[in-house]
Amino acid sequence: MKITLKPKSPNKSSNGMLQRTHYSNELNPELAGENITVAGWVQRIRRLGKISFLLVRDREGIVQCTLPHAKTAPELLEMLDKLDNEYAVVVKGKVKAEKQAKRGIELIPEQILLVNSAPATLPLDTSGKVEADIGTRFDNRVMDLRRIEAQQLFKIQHFTVSRMRHFLEEHGFREIHTPKIVATATEGGADLFEVQYFERKAFLAQSPQFYKQLSLVAGFDRVYEVAPVYRAEKHNTPRHLNEYTSFDYEMAWIQDEEEVMRLEEHMLVDAFKAVNKTCAEELKELNAEIKAPRIPIKRIEVREALDMLRDEGFELPPDSDIPAEGEEKLYHRMKKETGEEFFFLTRYPTAIRPFYTMPLESDPTLTRGFDLIYRGMEVTTGSQRIHTYDLLVEKLKETGLNPKTFAFYVEPFKFGAPPHGGLAIGVERLTMQMLGYSNIREAVLFPRDRTRLVP
Repeated sequence: MKITLKPKSPNKSSNGMLQRTHYSNELNPELAGENITVAGWVQRIRRLGKISFLLVRDREGIVQCTLPHAKTAPELLEMLDKLDNEYAVVVKGKVKAEKQAKRGIELIPEQILLVNSAPATLPLDTSGKVEADIGTRFDNRVMDLRRIEAQQLFKIQHFTVSRMRHFLEEHGFREIHTPKIVATATEGGADLFEVQYFERKAFLAQSPQFYKQLSLVAGFDRVYEVAPVYRAEKHNTPRHLNEYTSFDYEMAWIQDEEEVMRLEEHMLVDAFKAVNKTCAEELKELNAEIKAPRIPIKRIEVREALDMLRDEGFELPPDSDIPAEGEEKLYHRMKKETGEEFFFLTRYPTAIRPFYTMPLESDPTLTRGFDLIYRGMEVTTGSQRIHTYDLLVEKLKETGLNPKTFAFYVEPFKFGAPPHGGLAIGVERLTMQMLGYSNIREAVLFPRDRTRLVP
Protein backbone atom coordinates (compact mmCIF):
# COMPACT_ATOMS: atom_id res chain seq x y z
CA MET A 1 0.00 0.00 0.00
CA LYS A 2 1.33 3.43 -0.95
CA ILE A 3 1.02 6.04 1.78
CA THR A 4 0.82 9.70 0.75
CA LEU A 5 1.65 12.27 3.40
CA LYS A 6 -0.48 15.30 2.55
CA PRO A 7 -0.13 18.73 4.16
CA LYS A 8 -3.07 20.12 6.18
CA SER A 9 -3.59 22.87 3.60
CA PRO A 10 -3.28 22.08 -0.13
CA ASN A 11 0.31 22.19 -1.44
CA LYS A 12 1.64 23.76 1.75
CA SER A 13 3.42 22.25 4.73
CA SER A 14 3.19 23.37 8.37
CA ASN A 15 6.23 25.65 7.99
CA GLY A 16 4.77 27.45 4.98
CA MET A 17 6.95 25.61 2.47
CA LEU A 18 5.31 24.51 -0.75
CA GLN A 19 5.16 20.74 -0.68
CA ARG A 20 5.81 18.62 -3.77
CA THR A 21 2.81 16.66 -5.01
CA HIS A 22 4.32 15.03 -8.11
CA TYR A 23 7.60 13.90 -9.65
CA SER A 24 8.19 14.83 -13.27
CA ASN A 25 7.45 11.32 -14.55
CA GLU A 26 4.03 11.36 -12.89
CA LEU A 27 2.81 14.23 -15.06
CA ASN A 28 0.62 13.44 -18.06
CA PRO A 29 -2.15 15.06 -20.16
CA GLU A 30 -4.82 13.52 -17.92
CA LEU A 31 -3.77 16.00 -15.23
CA ALA A 32 -4.56 18.99 -17.48
CA GLY A 33 -6.26 21.74 -15.49
CA GLU A 34 -5.07 20.47 -12.11
CA ASN A 35 -2.89 22.42 -9.71
CA ILE A 36 0.26 20.52 -8.77
CA THR A 37 3.64 21.27 -7.17
CA VAL A 38 7.05 20.09 -8.33
CA ALA A 39 10.44 20.51 -6.66
CA GLY A 40 13.97 20.27 -7.96
CA TRP A 41 16.84 22.19 -9.51
CA VAL A 42 16.94 24.70 -12.32
CA GLN A 43 18.27 22.85 -15.34
CA ARG A 44 18.01 25.82 -17.66
CA ILE A 45 16.17 29.08 -18.27
CA ARG A 46 15.27 29.93 -21.86
CA ARG A 47 13.94 33.33 -22.94
CA LEU A 48 12.38 33.52 -26.39
CA GLY A 49 10.90 36.92 -27.13
CA LYS A 50 7.57 37.14 -25.29
CA ILE A 51 7.79 33.78 -23.56
CA SER A 52 10.20 32.21 -21.05
CA PHE A 53 10.77 28.59 -20.08
CA LEU A 54 11.98 27.37 -16.71
CA LEU A 55 13.21 23.77 -16.88
CA VAL A 56 13.10 22.11 -13.47
CA ARG A 57 14.94 18.82 -12.96
CA ASP A 58 14.12 16.22 -10.34
CA ARG A 59 15.36 12.65 -9.96
CA GLU A 60 12.91 11.38 -12.59
CA GLY A 61 13.46 13.93 -15.36
CA ILE A 62 12.59 17.49 -16.37
CA VAL A 63 9.42 19.56 -16.11
CA GLN A 64 8.93 22.41 -18.57
CA CYS A 65 7.44 25.43 -16.82
CA THR A 66 6.12 27.96 -19.35
CA LEU A 67 5.73 31.65 -18.56
CA PRO A 68 4.02 33.73 -21.33
CA HIS A 69 5.07 37.28 -20.43
CA ALA A 70 1.69 38.88 -21.17
CA LYS A 71 -0.23 36.42 -18.99
CA THR A 72 2.29 35.94 -16.18
CA ALA A 73 2.20 37.93 -12.94
CA PRO A 74 5.06 40.48 -12.74
CA GLU A 75 6.35 39.01 -9.48
CA LEU A 76 6.87 35.64 -11.19
CA LEU A 77 8.89 37.23 -13.98
CA GLU A 78 10.92 39.09 -11.35
CA MET A 79 11.54 35.81 -9.55
CA LEU A 80 12.63 34.22 -12.80
CA ASP A 81 15.27 36.94 -13.20
CA LYS A 82 16.72 35.94 -9.82
CA LEU A 83 17.18 32.30 -10.75
CA ASP A 84 20.13 30.54 -12.37
CA ASN A 85 21.26 27.00 -13.13
CA GLU A 86 21.23 24.58 -10.16
CA TYR A 87 19.16 26.84 -7.91
CA ALA A 88 16.84 24.71 -5.77
CA VAL A 89 13.22 25.69 -6.40
CA VAL A 90 9.64 24.63 -5.78
CA VAL A 91 7.05 25.48 -8.43
CA LYS A 92 3.29 25.38 -8.01
CA GLY A 93 1.18 25.69 -11.11
CA LYS A 94 -1.53 24.40 -13.42
CA VAL A 95 -0.91 21.50 -15.78
CA LYS A 96 -1.58 22.26 -19.42
CA ALA A 97 -1.63 19.78 -22.30
CA GLU A 98 1.03 20.62 -24.87
CA LYS A 99 1.79 18.16 -27.66
CA GLN A 100 5.21 19.65 -28.43
CA ALA A 101 6.43 19.29 -24.84
CA LYS A 102 7.93 16.08 -23.50
CA ARG A 103 5.25 13.93 -21.86
CA GLY A 104 2.67 16.07 -23.65
CA ILE A 105 2.32 18.63 -20.85
CA GLU A 106 3.76 21.85 -19.53
CA LEU A 107 3.33 23.59 -16.20
CA ILE A 108 1.99 27.16 -16.03
CA PRO A 109 3.51 28.54 -12.81
CA GLU A 110 1.37 30.33 -10.23
CA GLN A 111 4.05 30.42 -7.57
CA ILE A 112 7.84 29.95 -7.62
CA LEU A 113 9.72 29.52 -4.36
CA LEU A 114 13.50 29.91 -4.28
CA VAL A 115 14.79 27.42 -1.70
CA ASN A 116 18.54 27.77 -2.22
CA SER A 117 20.94 29.43 -4.63
CA ALA A 118 24.13 28.16 -6.28
CA PRO A 119 27.38 29.88 -7.38
CA ALA A 120 27.43 31.57 -10.77
CA THR A 121 30.40 29.38 -11.76
CA LEU A 122 29.69 25.67 -11.38
CA PRO A 123 32.33 22.91 -11.31
CA LEU A 124 30.31 20.83 -13.80
CA ASP A 125 27.63 21.26 -16.41
CA THR A 126 24.89 18.93 -15.17
CA SER A 127 23.13 19.09 -18.53
CA GLY A 128 26.03 17.15 -20.03
CA LYS A 129 26.48 19.60 -22.90
CA VAL A 130 29.94 20.56 -21.67
CA GLU A 131 31.95 17.39 -21.02
CA ALA A 132 34.29 17.04 -18.05
CA ASP A 133 37.09 14.52 -17.56
CA ILE A 134 36.41 11.65 -15.18
CA GLY A 135 38.73 13.04 -12.50
CA THR A 136 36.88 16.36 -12.37
CA ARG A 137 33.57 14.54 -12.32
CA PHE A 138 34.48 12.34 -9.38
CA ASP A 139 36.12 15.20 -7.49
CA ASN A 140 32.70 16.85 -7.73
CA ARG A 141 30.65 13.66 -7.50
CA VAL A 142 27.59 15.19 -5.82
CA MET A 143 27.14 17.58 -8.73
CA ASP A 144 27.99 14.79 -11.16
CA LEU A 145 25.21 12.64 -9.71
CA ARG A 146 22.66 15.35 -10.49
CA ARG A 147 22.97 14.47 -14.17
CA ILE A 148 19.83 12.77 -15.45
CA GLU A 149 22.01 9.98 -16.88
CA ALA A 150 23.40 9.21 -13.41
CA GLN A 151 19.93 9.28 -11.86
CA GLN A 152 18.71 6.83 -14.48
CA LEU A 153 21.68 4.50 -13.95
CA PHE A 154 21.12 4.24 -10.21
CA LYS A 155 17.38 3.83 -10.64
CA ILE A 156 18.05 0.79 -12.83
CA GLN A 157 20.62 -0.53 -10.36
CA HIS A 158 18.19 -0.08 -7.47
CA PHE A 159 15.39 -1.85 -9.28
CA THR A 160 17.63 -4.73 -10.38
CA VAL A 161 18.81 -5.41 -6.83
CA SER A 162 15.33 -4.91 -5.42
CA ARG A 163 13.91 -7.45 -7.85
CA MET A 164 16.62 -10.00 -7.07
CA ARG A 165 15.93 -9.59 -3.35
CA HIS A 166 12.24 -10.13 -4.02
CA PHE A 167 12.94 -13.25 -6.07
CA LEU A 168 15.08 -14.81 -3.35
CA GLU A 169 12.53 -14.07 -0.64
CA GLU A 170 9.84 -15.70 -2.78
CA HIS A 171 12.10 -18.77 -2.81
CA GLY A 172 12.53 -19.04 0.93
CA PHE A 173 15.63 -16.89 1.53
CA ARG A 174 16.08 -14.65 4.55
CA GLU A 175 18.25 -11.54 4.62
CA ILE A 176 21.14 -11.56 7.08
CA HIS A 177 23.78 -9.02 8.12
CA THR A 178 27.27 -10.33 8.73
CA PRO A 179 30.30 -8.68 10.42
CA LYS A 180 32.44 -6.36 8.34
CA ILE A 181 35.27 -6.28 10.91
CA VAL A 182 36.85 -9.72 11.04
CA ALA A 183 39.76 -11.50 12.66
CA THR A 184 40.99 -13.51 9.65
CA ALA A 185 41.06 -13.39 5.87
CA THR A 186 38.12 -15.09 4.19
CA GLU A 187 40.12 -16.04 1.11
CA GLY A 188 43.35 -16.69 2.97
CA GLY A 189 45.19 -13.96 1.04
CA ALA A 190 47.29 -11.02 2.14
CA ASP A 191 45.36 -8.27 0.35
CA LEU A 192 43.47 -7.06 3.41
CA PHE A 193 42.71 -3.67 4.90
CA GLU A 194 44.07 -3.77 8.42
CA VAL A 195 42.27 -1.84 11.18
CA GLN A 196 43.08 -1.27 14.84
CA TYR A 197 40.43 -3.00 16.93
CA PHE A 198 41.09 -1.75 20.44
CA GLU A 199 44.25 -3.61 21.55
CA ARG A 200 44.11 -6.08 18.65
CA LYS A 201 44.59 -6.15 14.91
CA ALA A 202 41.55 -6.79 12.74
CA PHE A 203 40.61 -6.58 9.05
CA LEU A 204 37.82 -5.32 6.83
CA ALA A 205 35.88 -8.28 5.44
CA GLN A 206 36.78 -9.49 1.95
CA SER A 207 33.50 -11.40 1.80
CA PRO A 208 30.64 -12.59 4.04
CA GLN A 209 31.56 -16.16 3.05
CA PHE A 210 32.32 -17.72 6.44
CA TYR A 211 29.28 -16.20 8.11
CA LYS A 212 26.94 -17.16 5.28
CA GLN A 213 28.06 -20.75 5.70
CA LEU A 214 27.86 -20.65 9.48
CA SER A 215 24.28 -19.36 9.29
CA LEU A 216 23.40 -22.49 7.29
CA VAL A 217 25.15 -24.70 9.84
CA ALA A 218 22.99 -22.86 12.40
CA GLY A 219 19.89 -24.01 10.52
CA PHE A 220 18.85 -20.92 8.52
CA ASP A 221 18.78 -23.00 5.30
CA ARG A 222 18.64 -20.13 2.76
CA VAL A 223 20.18 -16.69 3.32
CA TYR A 224 21.24 -13.66 1.34
CA GLU A 225 23.05 -10.40 1.98
CA VAL A 226 23.63 -7.20 -0.01
CA ALA A 227 26.56 -5.37 1.56
CA PRO A 228 29.98 -3.80 0.97
CA VAL A 229 33.15 -5.90 0.81
CA TYR A 230 36.74 -4.72 0.81
CA ARG A 231 39.73 -5.79 -1.28
CA ALA A 232 43.16 -4.22 -0.66
CA GLU A 233 44.48 -5.20 -4.08
CA LYS A 234 46.66 -2.50 -5.61
CA HIS A 235 45.04 -2.58 -9.01
CA ASN A 236 43.78 0.48 -10.86
CA THR A 237 41.69 -0.78 -13.75
CA PRO A 238 38.28 0.12 -15.23
CA ARG A 239 36.80 -3.13 -13.81
CA HIS A 240 38.09 -3.14 -10.22
CA LEU A 241 37.14 -1.33 -7.01
CA ASN A 242 38.57 -1.60 -3.51
CA GLU A 243 35.12 -1.32 -1.96
CA TYR A 244 32.17 -2.74 -3.83
CA THR A 245 28.69 -4.10 -3.19
CA SER A 246 28.34 -7.85 -3.15
CA PHE A 247 24.99 -9.61 -3.64
CA ASP A 248 25.50 -12.95 -1.91
CA TYR A 249 23.29 -15.94 -1.32
CA GLU A 250 23.88 -19.34 0.25
CA MET A 251 21.58 -22.36 0.23
CA ALA A 252 21.59 -25.64 2.17
CA TRP A 253 20.54 -29.21 1.41
CA ILE A 254 21.65 -29.06 -2.21
CA GLN A 255 22.66 -31.97 -4.42
CA ASP A 256 25.47 -30.05 -6.11
CA GLU A 257 26.46 -26.65 -7.52
CA GLU A 258 23.94 -27.00 -10.37
CA GLU A 259 21.15 -26.01 -7.97
CA VAL A 260 22.98 -22.78 -7.16
CA MET A 261 23.46 -21.98 -10.85
CA ARG A 262 19.88 -22.83 -11.79
CA LEU A 263 18.56 -20.49 -9.14
CA GLU A 264 20.76 -17.67 -10.43
CA GLU A 265 19.57 -18.26 -14.00
CA HIS A 266 15.94 -17.89 -13.04
CA MET A 267 16.67 -14.93 -10.77
CA LEU A 268 18.42 -13.04 -13.58
CA VAL A 269 15.66 -13.82 -16.07
CA ASP A 270 13.09 -12.50 -13.60
CA ALA A 271 15.13 -9.36 -12.84
CA PHE A 272 15.98 -8.52 -16.46
CA LYS A 273 12.38 -8.92 -17.62
CA ALA A 274 11.17 -6.73 -14.76
CA VAL A 275 13.79 -4.04 -15.45
CA ASN A 276 12.89 -4.00 -19.15
CA LYS A 277 9.26 -3.41 -18.22
CA THR A 278 9.67 -0.95 -15.34
CA CYS A 279 12.70 1.00 -16.58
CA ALA A 280 11.95 1.01 -20.32
CA GLU A 281 12.18 4.79 -20.58
CA GLU A 282 15.47 4.96 -18.66
CA LEU A 283 17.01 2.22 -20.79
CA LYS A 284 15.96 4.07 -23.93
CA GLU A 285 17.46 7.34 -22.66
CA LEU A 286 20.73 5.56 -21.84
CA ASN A 287 20.70 3.82 -25.23
CA ALA A 288 21.00 0.51 -23.38
CA GLU A 289 19.44 -2.80 -24.32
CA ILE A 290 19.35 -5.71 -21.93
CA LYS A 291 18.26 -9.19 -22.87
CA ALA A 292 17.33 -11.86 -20.36
CA PRO A 293 19.47 -14.99 -20.69
CA ARG A 294 18.07 -18.06 -22.36
CA ILE A 295 17.82 -20.93 -19.88
CA PRO A 296 19.79 -23.08 -19.42
CA ILE A 297 22.81 -20.82 -19.70
CA LYS A 298 25.67 -22.56 -21.51
CA ARG A 299 28.18 -24.36 -19.23
CA ILE A 300 31.82 -24.58 -20.33
CA GLU A 301 34.38 -26.45 -18.28
CA VAL A 302 37.55 -24.41 -17.71
CA ARG A 303 39.79 -26.97 -19.42
CA GLU A 304 37.51 -26.89 -22.45
CA ALA A 305 37.63 -23.08 -22.35
CA LEU A 306 41.43 -23.17 -22.35
CA ASP A 307 41.33 -25.38 -25.46
CA MET A 308 38.95 -22.92 -27.12
CA LEU A 309 41.31 -20.06 -26.33
CA ARG A 310 44.26 -21.97 -27.81
CA ASP A 311 42.22 -22.32 -31.00
CA GLU A 312 41.97 -18.52 -30.95
CA GLY A 313 45.74 -18.24 -30.58
CA PHE A 314 45.57 -17.31 -26.89
CA GLU A 315 47.91 -19.66 -25.03
CA LEU A 316 47.53 -20.22 -21.27
CA PRO A 317 49.20 -22.81 -19.02
CA PRO A 318 47.13 -25.90 -18.14
CA ASP A 319 44.91 -25.52 -15.08
CA SER A 320 45.38 -21.75 -15.05
CA ASP A 321 42.75 -19.14 -14.29
CA ILE A 322 41.26 -17.27 -17.24
CA PRO A 323 42.23 -13.59 -17.32
CA ALA A 324 40.04 -10.69 -18.42
CA GLU A 325 41.29 -10.87 -22.00
CA GLY A 326 40.40 -14.57 -22.14
CA GLU A 327 36.89 -13.92 -20.85
CA GLU A 328 36.45 -11.34 -23.58
CA LYS A 329 37.65 -13.72 -26.30
CA LEU A 330 35.38 -16.50 -25.07
CA TYR A 331 32.41 -14.14 -24.97
CA HIS A 332 32.87 -12.99 -28.56
CA ARG A 333 33.16 -16.59 -29.72
CA MET A 334 30.06 -17.68 -27.78
CA LYS A 335 28.11 -14.62 -28.93
CA LYS A 336 28.95 -15.45 -32.54
CA GLU A 337 28.03 -19.13 -32.14
CA THR A 338 24.92 -18.87 -29.96
CA GLY A 339 23.82 -15.22 -29.89
CA GLU A 340 23.82 -15.38 -26.10
CA GLU A 341 25.56 -12.94 -23.75
CA PHE A 342 25.96 -15.23 -20.73
CA PHE A 343 27.89 -18.42 -20.08
CA PHE A 344 29.11 -20.29 -17.02
CA LEU A 345 32.72 -21.39 -16.60
CA THR A 346 32.73 -24.55 -14.46
CA ARG A 347 35.06 -27.16 -12.96
CA TYR A 348 37.75 -24.69 -11.92
CA PRO A 349 41.09 -26.21 -10.90
CA THR A 350 41.49 -26.81 -7.17
CA ALA A 351 44.75 -24.85 -7.07
CA ILE A 352 43.09 -21.55 -7.97
CA ARG A 353 39.89 -21.74 -5.92
CA PRO A 354 39.39 -20.95 -2.19
CA PHE A 355 40.05 -23.82 0.21
CA TYR A 356 36.33 -24.20 1.12
CA THR A 357 35.37 -25.10 -2.49
CA MET A 358 34.13 -28.66 -2.86
CA PRO A 359 36.50 -30.83 -4.94
CA LEU A 360 35.11 -33.03 -7.67
CA GLU A 361 34.84 -36.62 -6.44
CA SER A 362 35.93 -38.13 -9.76
CA ASP A 363 38.92 -35.78 -10.11
CA PRO A 364 40.09 -33.96 -6.94
CA THR A 365 42.27 -31.62 -9.05
CA LEU A 366 39.02 -29.96 -10.14
CA THR A 367 36.30 -28.28 -8.09
CA ARG A 368 32.58 -27.65 -8.10
CA GLY A 369 33.34 -23.96 -8.51
CA PHE A 370 31.97 -21.75 -11.27
CA ASP A 371 31.90 -18.19 -12.60
CA LEU A 372 29.20 -16.47 -14.63
CA ILE A 373 30.51 -14.39 -17.54
CA TYR A 374 28.26 -11.62 -18.88
CA ARG A 375 29.25 -9.70 -21.99
CA GLY A 376 32.86 -10.71 -21.53
CA MET A 377 33.26 -10.04 -17.80
CA GLU A 378 32.97 -12.19 -14.71
CA VAL A 379 29.99 -10.95 -12.67
CA THR A 380 29.47 -13.98 -10.40
CA THR A 381 31.67 -16.41 -8.51
CA GLY A 382 30.21 -19.42 -6.72
CA SER A 383 30.51 -23.08 -5.82
CA GLN A 384 29.32 -25.98 -3.79
CA ARG A 385 31.15 -25.69 -0.45
CA ILE A 386 32.88 -28.33 1.65
CA HIS A 387 30.53 -29.31 4.47
CA THR A 388 32.60 -31.91 6.35
CA TYR A 389 34.98 -30.95 9.15
CA ASP A 390 37.83 -33.31 8.23
CA LEU A 391 37.96 -32.22 4.59
CA LEU A 392 37.88 -28.53 5.54
CA VAL A 393 40.83 -29.00 7.89
CA GLU A 394 42.69 -30.96 5.23
CA LYS A 395 42.16 -28.24 2.62
CA LEU A 396 43.24 -25.51 5.04
CA LYS A 397 46.50 -27.35 5.65
CA GLU A 398 47.04 -27.93 1.91
CA THR A 399 46.66 -24.19 1.36
CA GLY A 400 49.27 -23.46 4.02
CA LEU A 401 46.78 -22.09 6.54
CA ASN A 402 46.59 -22.95 10.22
CA PRO A 403 43.24 -24.55 11.14
CA LYS A 404 43.56 -23.09 14.68
CA THR A 405 43.41 -19.59 13.18
CA PHE A 406 40.10 -20.51 11.59
CA ALA A 407 38.70 -22.45 14.56
CA PHE A 408 35.64 -20.17 14.88
CA TYR A 409 34.75 -21.18 11.32
CA VAL A 410 35.66 -24.86 11.13
CA GLU A 411 34.65 -26.06 14.62
CA PRO A 412 30.87 -25.74 14.00
CA PHE A 413 31.27 -28.15 11.06
CA LYS A 414 31.78 -30.92 13.63
CA PHE A 415 28.10 -30.72 14.49
CA GLY A 416 26.33 -31.92 11.39
CA ALA A 417 26.68 -29.30 8.65
CA PRO A 418 24.33 -29.68 5.66
CA PRO A 419 25.57 -29.85 2.05
CA HIS A 420 25.42 -26.32 0.73
CA GLY A 421 26.60 -23.81 -1.86
CA GLY A 422 26.24 -20.24 -2.91
CA LEU A 423 27.56 -17.35 -4.94
CA ALA A 424 28.38 -13.66 -4.98
CA ILE A 425 27.37 -11.15 -7.65
CA GLY A 426 29.24 -7.87 -8.01
CA VAL A 427 26.44 -5.32 -8.17
CA GLU A 428 28.55 -2.63 -9.84
CA ARG A 429 29.94 -5.05 -12.44
CA LEU A 430 26.46 -6.31 -13.24
CA THR A 431 25.21 -2.72 -13.65
CA MET A 432 28.23 -1.79 -15.77
CA GLN A 433 27.66 -4.69 -18.15
CA MET A 434 23.90 -4.24 -18.32
CA LEU A 435 24.22 -0.60 -19.36
CA GLY A 436 27.36 -0.84 -21.47
CA TYR A 437 29.69 1.38 -19.45
CA SER A 438 33.45 1.05 -19.85
CA ASN A 439 34.39 2.08 -16.30
CA ILE A 440 32.97 0.45 -13.18
CA ARG A 441 33.28 3.71 -11.24
CA GLU A 442 30.23 4.99 -13.11
CA ALA A 443 28.15 2.35 -11.32
CA VAL A 444 29.04 3.26 -7.73
CA LEU A 445 27.87 6.40 -5.93
CA PHE A 446 31.21 7.34 -4.38
CA PRO A 447 34.02 5.14 -5.75
CA ARG A 448 36.86 3.81 -3.64
CA ASP A 449 39.87 2.79 -5.70
CA ARG A 450 43.66 2.78 -5.39
CA THR A 451 43.86 6.58 -5.24
CA ARG A 452 40.41 7.85 -4.25
CA LEU A 453 39.22 8.14 -0.65
CA VAL A 454 37.00 11.25 -0.97
CA PRO A 455 34.36 12.43 -1.47
